[in-house]
Amino acid sequence: MNTTNKIFIKKLKQLDDEFLSLYRQERYPEALGAARKTLKFAEETLEQGDPFREHLKNNLKYAKREYDETAQKIKEDACIGEIKTAKKGRKLSGSLILLCAFISACCILGFTFLPQGPKIQASLSSDYAAAKEFISHAHELKEESIIEAPLIMQNPELPRGCEVTSLAMLLQYAGVPVDKLTLAKEIKKDPASYKIKNGKIYFGNPHYGFVGNMYSLHEPGYGVYHGPVRQLMEKYLPGKTIDLTGCEFEDLLFFLSEEIPVWVVINSTFSELAPAEFITWHTPTGVVQITYRMHSALLTGFDREYVYFNDPLVNIPNNKTGRESFQVAWEQMGKQAVTYLPY
Repeated sequence: MNTTNKIFIKKLKQLDDEFLSLYRQERYPEALGAARKTLKFAEETLEQGDPFREHLKNNLKYAKREYDETAQKIKEDACIGEIKTAKKGRKLSGSLILLCAFISACCILGFTFLPQGPKIQASLSSDYAAAKEFISHAHELKEESIIEAPLIMQNPELPRGCEVTSLAMLLQYAGVPVDKLTLAKEIKKDPASYKIKNGKIYFGNPHYGFVGNMYSLHEPGYGVYHGPVRQLMEKYLPGKTIDLTGCEFEDLLFFLSEEIPVWVVINSTFSELAPAEFITWHTPTGVVQITYRMHSALLTGFDREYVYFNDPLVNIPNNKTGRESFQVAWEQMGKQAVTYLPY
């Protein structure tokens, strides 16, 4: 490889790292711009069919989809913010004003968001409308609330089954007599197999279904995200489930304040992870960033300093950790949360 090519490759890796950093921070508009910039540079410097060009095309495709979904969430978040603001008699926050300004700018400039891929969960717009109504009718947020919910251990049967085990806790609290093994069988699966090719990892997409083997750590596996979990929950609580993914952390506290636990995706340290903890997977539906520290738990309460949760790996009901560190970790994993409405 000559000196010029080495410089080009180094520049491409720097640009790719910039994209990944923005994507992990959920700064999707900037990530989309970075993905376009990187792909353009690659098209000018790399030959047609180069594997790295294909990698960058996948980055762009995934960034577009996330950007589109985020734009919709921004609109719905603004609606929820308006309800809470009216309820509490506060002025619109600066961040909400910026969100509204962003939406207005999109309309004025005539931006067209690209179509999304196949839906893997129910429409978020109806979820946000339901959340908006619930919050508007809820009592004022309590200073503290702790719920006595069932505590179920995932081991030894489900070493990778934290998501369905936490879901079993939530459903049993709601009065549904279903066990973790039944949910493990019923959760949607992503059939993609694990392989490494040309230094890249190819596996399933947890947004689509459970990835890998849930029952054994001796075979490749990972887990599943909020979409398929909400789909399965809907089978047992039809018309009552609600996907709170993308909401603010305070929105979750409103449900806890009304004694309704919340299923969440977090990480096993319950604090912010370093960027080095995340790796890139290539899936049939795009590039995803994952961490093997991904975990799921049932959020059961809060006070001024702590949040309380049932961890399917720890036999301590209402285990606790710092509220601020938990929130940061939850946001880092994409603000994923699912629960139900009491009516």
